[in-house]
Amino acid sequence: MKKKLFLCALALCATHVLAESFSMEAYKKRAQQCQRNDLDACVQFGIWTRDDMERPAEAVAPMKKACDGGHMKGCNVLGGLYLNEYSGLGMDDSRAKALYERACRGGYQNACINLQNNDWEALAEQRKNNGEARRQRLREACMLENAAACQALRLEKQ
Repeated sequence: MKKKLFLCALALCATHVLAESFSMEAYKKRAQQCQRNDLDACVQFGIWTRDDMERPAEAVAPMKKACDGGHMKGCNVLGGLYLNEYSGLGMDDSRAKALYERACRGGYQNACINLQNNDWEALAEQRKNNGEARRQRLREACMLENAAACQALRLEKQ
């Protein structure tokens, strides 16, 4: 009996993983669902935008929508985007930390781990000392036709 329950649970997990696999069709469907305020869809759409489409700057809006709606995984991922130089958010470690804290308090365990695994003092010092160097790296990547770097630069100038 225990073996059957384990196999059923395993099959259920495998089905869920398969359902979340990236495809353009699934990506477009998640985008539509997010527009209809399905916060789980916003998170998945944002993750696919960041990772599979390699456009982290465009992942900000769906993650912000999810986080603002109380979706703690969305807050956690948005926190990570504040530490991603290609997101166009300017590497804001204090905002990232606040989002991780919110998600951790909201029960999202990965956010608690992110809080523990980051050296917040070092990040703050790095931000103070390396802002122009980071922007220069983005400019150089943009000149090499890295669309994500170009978009990040445009967003930071706004």
